Parts: sequence; structure tokens; C-alpha cells
Amino acid sequence: MKFGEEIISRTISKLLSGCDYREEIINAVNAEFFDFSIKFFRQIVRAKFDSQKINIDWYKNFFIESDLFTPDEKIIYAGLNRKTITNIYGTSSQKIMIDAARDNLDYLCGILAELEKDSNDGLAISIQISYNDITVNLSLIESMLVINALATKKLQLRHLAGVPPESIDNAVLV
Repeated sequence: MKFGEEIISRTISKLLSGCDYREEIINAVNAEFFDFSIKFFRQIVRAKFDSQKINIDWYKNFFIESDLFTPDEKIIYAGLNRKTITNIYGTSSQKIMIDAARDNLDYLCGILAELEKDSNDGLAISIQISYNDITVNLSLIESMLVINALATKKLQLRHLAGVPPESIDNAVLV
């Protein structure tokens, strides 16, 4: 859901009546986040349906290296946002964003591989996504990459909406 006419109308009504409009912004952020999440999970299941092996190489090739996504989408899947890239590199050109996405994903995979190797305390994290008769089980590394991408998307949406973190106390954050 985009910040559509209905939300704009309700926001204007609240502003004109002196009411707080931020609830409308939070609702729009949550709706867009959930839309993104469902689309993200469907892409993973669709790959499994197409008999592709769901692993780190697939994740990188599909979400970062393919031409299916914009540079802005690629950096989200790699756990980055445009503002961070601009702050680090002084620019957010397409080439810089794609290079940063590749580098950050490699860095995250390295950290997560170490975490997986050192994890002797019995903790297991695995996301299972099912659609009809297809089930995809993500490993610890894959699950953490998905969680990181979802968290990055939520923060991006909040930033774009101009909603400070303290205003999201009751919002759903995955």
C-alpha cells in the first residue's frame, strides 16, 4: 500500500480537526512493510517452486546480481540503505550502491558463517516459508539475511515517512 488518497484524506481530516495524524503514517508504513515482506517471501518460494536451490549463492545471484531489482532494492536485500551509502562513500550512484550491496552481503555472510561455526550452545534459527505444497527451510545464515533485509526495509520506510523511532512504539517490527 502506498501513501494513497485514502490515507491522505484521513491525514488532512485529522490535521484540520486538530487531531494527531501520525497514526495514519504508522499505518501506511506498516502496510507497505507487510506488502514488501509477503512479496519477498513469495520470491523465495517461487524460486524453490522453479527447482532452484535456496542458499546464499542463490540469494546473492537473485537479489543482488540480477537485473530484476533496482539498486535501491538491492541494497535493502543486502542490509543497507541509501543514506548510509551516501554517508560512507559521499555518493549513492548506482555503481556504488551495487558494489556496496555486494561487499556488505559478503561481509554479512562471513560474520554469519563464523556465528554458525561458533554456535555450540544449541541455538538454532530457521525460517520456514510454506505456500500451497511448497515449503522452503532457510538455514541460520539465510534466515539471518532475511531478518536483516526485513529490518532494513522497515527502517527505510520509517525514515522515508519521517517517523522518528520513538513514534513507532506500538508498531509491528519484525
